[in-house]
Amino acid sequence: MKNLFRLISAVAALALALGANAQQTSFADEHRYSLEISTGCPFPMTISSHSSHEPGSAEYDKWMQMRNDGQSKVETTYPNLTVMFSWRIDRHLEISLFCNAHGYTYAIRQHPKGYTEGMNWDYDINTVTEVLERGYKNMAVVPGAIIKYYWYNRDFWKWYSGAGVGYFVYGEAPLFDTRIVPELILAGTHFGRRHLYGVAEFTLGASGLGPQLGLGYRF
Repeated sequence: MKNLFRLISAVAALALALGANAQQTSFADEHRYSLEISTGCPFPMTISSHSSHEPGSAEYDKWMQMRNDGQSKVETTYPNLTVMFSWRIDRHLEISLFCNAHGYTYAIRQHPKGYTEGMNWDYDINTVTEVLERGYKNMAVVPGAIIKYYWYNRDFWKWYSGAGVGYFVYGEAPLFDTRIVPELILAGTHFGRRHLYGVAEFTLGASGLGPQLGLGYRF
């Protein structure tokens, strides 16, 4: 009887030790790297055609001639594509590197003559009398980094938010524009237990404001 009690005690102690060890090593055994690809239709971000024109340059003179003729040219974002590589530091924190690319369409618009300074006429759709030209205009690339915080962790569902920065690069010489911009994931979720999982996010940044949907792979 005494030997049986000792055997049960030894088995219980071993089980507790293995359980504690499993708790300590369970996260280390998880797939902590992931690669994601997602797309969405961001909230349009307009860029004025004189964003980087220097006074006296040919581009500035062309813009002034358009302004004198009562015309403006603006550009709006097109659906984007984001590729993201992530490293899970622990159960709650993750570092992600991403690269976003999205296109632009442009429109040259005619406004009533006789506008005055300070009226913001070139962004007020109510003052447009005619769209003279539309077309596709170049691409913007936004590399950056985000730190994510997982505030809900389950085997199948995970919810998180994130904050970081992106470097907005618009590549056509007359409108060449670069700037550092904040990148936010207001809310995001992963759904899937194993290697392949789904991604849904609501983002705010250079890629715009709106939903992103995609797929990810853990390894």
